[in-house]
Amino acid sequence: MAYDFELKKCEANEINDILRIQEEAFAVIERPDILRRNTPEMLLSCLSAPHYTIGAYCQGLLVGFAVLYDAGDDAENLGRDIGYAEDELSDVINLKLVIVSPKYRGNGLQRRMTEELEKVAAKLNKRCICVTVSPFNKVSRSNIESMGYKYHSQKEKYGGVLRNLYYKII
Repeated sequence: MAYDFELKKCEANEINDILRIQEEAFAVIERPDILRRNTPEMLLSCLSAPHYTIGAYCQGLLVGFAVLYDAGDDAENLGRDIGYAEDELSDVINLKLVIVSPKYRGNGLQRRMTEELEKVAAKLNKRCICVTVSPFNKVSRSNIESMGYKYHSQKEKYGGVLRNLYYKII
C-alpha cells in the first residue's frame, strides 16, 4: 500500500503520540539494546528549543519522529567523542533518535526525516551532525552510511551499551 506522508515540526502537545510510537517500536524490537528508551521528560524537552523534533504524518496521524538534539557543551555532545575541542562544541549537533511506527517502516521515512533535520542543522549554523547507532541495527547503520555519515569508532555509551559513532560534516 502506498502512503502519502507529510513532514513537519512536532509540538509539545504531541508528546503522547511520540511516547506511543516509542512503545510500538519497543514492542517489536528484537534486541532491547538496539534502541535507547527515552523518558517522557527527555522527549518533552526535545520538543522545544534549542532542540528540534520532526514528525512524519500519514493522514494527520503521527507515524514517526526524529530528534535533532543540541547538547551545547554538556556530556551528551557527541562532538567530544570525535575529537572536537571544547570551544568547537557549538558547531556540533546530535541526531538523537529516529523512530518509525512498525506499520510504516520500509517507506524511507528514516532517510526523509534525517535529510530534513540536516537542513535544520545547517540553518542553525551547525557544521557537524553526530549520531550513535547500535552495531546490531543493520537497517539504521545502512541508512546512515548511505546518507554520507562516516564511521568514527565503536564506544560504550548510555550506561555501557555498545554503539557505533558516526558523523557528517554539513
